[in-house]
Amino acid sequence: MKKIILLLALSLALTGCKEVAKGEKIGIIVKCAEEGFFFNTYECEMIRGGLNSASGTLGQSFHFTVENRELIPVVNKLLEDQKEVKIKYHKEFATLWRTETNDNSFLDSIDS
Repeated sequence: MKKIILLLALSLALTGCKEVAKGEKIGIIVKCAEEGFFFNTYECEMIRGGLNSASGTLGQSFHFTVENRELIPVVNKLLEDQKEVKIKYHKEFATLWRTETNDNSFLDSIDS
């Protein structure tokens, strides 16, 4: 029984866990940086709403991780443009080493 529990825990640690949410958000990307102590990931932040086109104190931030390396140049270009974008994302229950954020949200696609 202990071996089965250990095997399940190990597989969860290596692959992540069940997808618990997915959706779309619109906002302006304000940060995209490679972060991590042991495993580097690309962590991004999007500001949604606010006083003046997502700028200002009332904007809500949304943090997500970019796992698909092909999307990183697209995200960086949209970060430079500072235009409103629409992202599709999914959220996982547990990710352990796959993200530096506590949100466990992963970028699936992005449109400007």
